Amino acid sequence: MVFSEYIATRKKIDFKIQNVTKTEDSITLTVKNKRNNSMPVSLYTLNNDSIISKTWLENISGSKTFTLPRNGANKLALNYENSIPENNLRDNWKSLKGFFFNNKPLQLRVFQDIEDPHYNQVFFMPIVEFNNIYDGLTLGVRAYNKTVLRKLFNYRIEPQYAIKSKTFTGGAAVFKTHYFENRNLYSVNYGVTGSYKSYAEDLFVSKIQPSISFSFRDDSDFRSNKRESLSFRYLDINRDQDQDPTNVLTDTEPNYSVFNARYTNSNNNLIKYSSWYSDFQVAKNFSKLAFNYEYRRLFESNRQLNIRFYTGAFIKNSLPTSSNYFSFALDRPSDYLFDYSYLGRSEASGIFSQQYIEAEGGFKSKLDTPFANQWMSTFNASTTLWNYVLLYGDIGLVKNKHRDPHFVYDSGIRINLVTDYFEIYLPLYSNLGWEIGQENYDQKIRFKFTLDPQALLGLFRRRWF
Repeated sequence: MVFSEYIATRKKIDFKIQNVTKTEDSITLTVKNKRNNSMPVSLYTLNNDSIISKTWLENISGSKTFTLPRNGANKLALNYENSIPENNLRDNWKSLKGFFFNNKPLQLRVFQDIEDPHYNQVFFMPIVEFNNIYDGLTLGVRAYNKTVLRKLFNYRIEPQYAIKSKTFTGGAAVFKTHYFENRNLYSVNYGVTGSYKSYAEDLFVSKIQPSISFSFRDDSDFRSNKRESLSFRYLDINRDQDQDPTNVLTDTEPNYSVFNARYTNSNNNLIKYSSWYSDFQVAKNFSKLAFNYEYRRLFESNRQLNIRFYTGAFIKNSLPTSSNYFSFALDRPSDYLFDYSYLGRSEASGIFSQQYIEAEGGFKSKLDTPFANQWMSTFNASTTLWNYVLLYGDIGLVKNKHRDPHFVYDSGIRINLVTDYFEIYLPLYSNLGWEIGQENYDQKIRFKFTLDPQALLGLFRRRWF
């Protein structure tokens, strides 16, 4: 019956040791069956790594208390020899000496590995990164506990030294995840992250972000890539004040906080990709709503069609009209939430100012109305001309306070080397006229590229077939 229950159902095996009471010659403990099944489990008494006794425990429904002779044992373990395929071995240990964190000895390892449930493992990985042109090359180490198999509690600490800015930078994160079965809500994740880095020459920003997210999928179709998520986060941003009045990132309030809620619905496949989200933000001096929809189709002839629609509006905006730091951006968002991987976010000229990130308006040309402090709606599209060469076009309406809505458009050639990761945009015609025949055309070319290893990993998470 036990065998058939395990094979014929999705029930997992998971036991836990609770409430241990010890004397010189006996041990009383409670074993909890964390799953609704009738599986047995073996209980071991150990002296260091030597087995003293092994006892099979049966008929544990919920929790059950047992008493057994100590015989010099200093440690208890369930399923020590992995006799049953247990789902989680991390809470199968109890030390009979010291404090709770001595249940398992500490083990330090270089690079991520398969988890050894006999130890509390901490992994170390050297870091060599180039996050922005202000910090330059950063060297450091990442200490973390994440293993190949997923864990419920994860942390990472990343102290780094930036060679160019000659400053210690880095970040840290702590997250707890709860997984659910037999329902569309399959995980709840909450925690806090923090970071410190340069955002301009000799200017630094710290970001603290507590968050919680709820993830959904179709419980009846595990092959589907369709996902839904509802996330809430609170961002506390503290920046060094920039005294340059020509910098779009200059704002009268260098320190601010924003509450952000977002619902996302996506179906991430190579052949057919679709995703949309609705976003709400509220801060001291503004609140806004935004909606974004993206669709991508790859045909058998290798022709590609990309469609994107974005609209956003301020519900409240008491910010001075002289600053566009929190405004909707047509072609280059100011990224006041510090979510995007800008290599030179404060650059007004040069190649790093030409970095393109598809967000908000999604335009490629730098037009005379680059921001909207009231509302904005845009439509972006591109389709294949030949192989990885595409034709793109953007249209939109930009509305600023005390001004009529302004119609904007641009078009050009998109060289799609690796979709979403390395692309080149060559403007042709826009509100500015024939850009290809204008002076300094090389400064109008836009690039999409990333050096973020975590972002590059997304390339391999797609469903390719």
